[in-house]
Amino acid sequence: MPGMRRGEFYEIDHAADLGLDLRGPDPGAILEAAQRGLVTLLFGESPSIEPAEEREVRLSEAGYPELLKAWCEHLYRLLEEESFLPLATRVEDSDPSNFRARLEGAVLPPEVRTAASELKAVTWHQLAFAPAPDGGWRARVIFDV
Repeated sequence: MPGMRRGEFYEIDHAADLGLDLRGPDPGAILEAAQRGLVTLLFGESPSIEPAEEREVRLSEAGYPELLKAWCEHLYRLLEEESFLPLATRVEDSDPSNFRARLEGAVLPPEVRTAASELKAVTWHQLAFAPAPDGGWRARVIFDV
């Protein structure tokens, strides 16, 4: 997966919130960019750790905005509960009702884990994920910090 970087993220500074504006050629690229953006928000930059584990994620949601929220919550829960940091994502099926992705990452040592920012929640506020008028896709997700 190294070298594969699809989709873009832009950080949003918003009162007691942080967020990501996401752009990409397709929904899978948006979700891959969301994973990279979330890691950047939490750590400032991706920790220099080599991926040592692969995990599969399956989600089923009503639509793309709900999928984006559930995806970000799942990624954060992996970090909170298992100290697993996803370093690369390959979306295999971006259909919201049958989402599948592979994560490459590593279980973080405690000293690296404690350097991460805390999130209170992935919010419904300004949540968006839809085709862009100029082609491709756009999305937005806001985190309560």
